[in-house]
Amino acid sequence: MPALMLRVLQSLGATAWRVPAIVMTAALVLGWTLIRLFEPADAEIRDPLNYLWYFFVSGTTTGYGDLFPVSAGGRIGGVLIVGAGLSAGLMLFAELTLWMARGRTLKANGMARLHHEDHVVVIGYEREMVRHVIAQLRPDPKYRRTPVVAVFWEGELAGENPDPAEYDVVRYDETGLERAGVDRARTVFVHGRTDDETIRVMLAVTARSRESGRDGVHFVAGLRDSHRPELREALRLIDPDIETVDLDDYTVVADVIRNPGVAAVYSNMASTLDSDGSLFRVDIPEDAGEWTRMDVAVFLLRQGCTLLAVGESHRPNARFRLLGEPDERVAGGQSLAVVARERPEPPWHRLTLT
Repeated sequence: MPALMLRVLQSLGATAWRVPAIVMTAALVLGWTLIRLFEPADAEIRDPLNYLWYFFVSGTTTGYGDLFPVSAGGRIGGVLIVGAGLSAGLMLFAELTLWMARGRTLKANGMARLHHEDHVVVIGYEREMVRHVIAQLRPDPKYRRTPVVAVFWEGELAGENPDPAEYDVVRYDETGLERAGVDRARTVFVHGRTDDETIRVMLAVTARSRESGRDGVHFVAGLRDSHRPELREALRLIDPDIETVDLDDYTVVADVIRNPGVAAVYSNMASTLDSDGSLFRVDIPEDAGEWTRMDVAVFLLRQGCTLLAVGESHRPNARFRLLGEPDERVAGGQSLAVVARERPEPPWHRLTLT
C-alpha cells in the first residue's frame, strides 16, 4: 500500500498540488491575520497551536466546535478557511479522477507502465493465440492467477484492449519492453513476424533482464524455420538457456511456458519421427485378449516399438488417450499409436492372457 500511494503521488506530480497548496497557504495566513486582529486578547483560538488545530478541522470541514471565532473579523477568517478547504479538496478530487481516467485509458491502449511481478509476457503473438495460451495456462494451479501481458506490434492493436479481464496489453515501441516489465517476468515468449526479428527482440529482452540483475527468467523463442542452424546458434550465443519452439501451435507454446525445458522433448520427438522412426496406428485384433497397459508397453518395447497412446476402438475417428489410468486395461478391438522404424505387426498371441 505505501508503494501504491507513492506511485499515486508521483503520478499526480507537483503541478497538481500547486494550486490547492497556494489556496490553503493563503487561507492560513489571512485567517490567522484576521483572528489575531479581531478576536479578544484572551481567546484560546489566538494561540498558534490552537489556531493550527482550528485551521485543520475547519479546512477539512470536520468542525468539532471546540474552537471558534466570536468576532465578525474572526468569522470572516473562518469562512475563508472553510471555503479554501472545500475548494482545494474539490480540485484534488478532480485531479485524482482525471489521473485515474488517464491511467485506465493508457492501460487499455497499451501505453501504460505496468507493475506486475513474476508474470508471463507474450511478445508478438496473435490475439486469438494469446487467448488460447491463457486458456491452457489457467487450469494449472501454478498459473491460475499469474498475470499475462501481451505485447503487440505497432498497428496490430486497434483501439482498446478487447480482453481486459484476460490479459494486459502493451504497444511495442522504444519503451514497450520496459513498460511490459520483461525484467521482472517469470517467462518471456517472443514470436516475431520473421525469425530474424525474433532474434533481434530476444536480444533486447535478455539485455534488459541482465541490466536489472535478475536471474532465472525463462526465455522462449518461437521459430518458423527451425531447420536453419544459424538461428539456433544465434539464440545460443544470446543466452544458452533460451528454449525454441518449432511448432506454431498454442498448445505447445502453453506447455513450454508452464514447463521450462520441455521444448527439448517436443524437439526430440520430432527428430525421432523424422529420422529414426515414424508414427503408426496399430489395430489390436478383436479376439486378441486383454492386458494391462504396462504389459502392452513392455511387450511393444521388446518388439522395437514405443507406445504413445491408446485408442478406444478401430473407428477412423477413435479418440486416443496419452495418459494412462490406474489399472488401465487394453483389449482386442482397440487401437494403439506407436513409434517404430517400420510398420509393426506385433505377435499378439505371445502376450499372456490375464
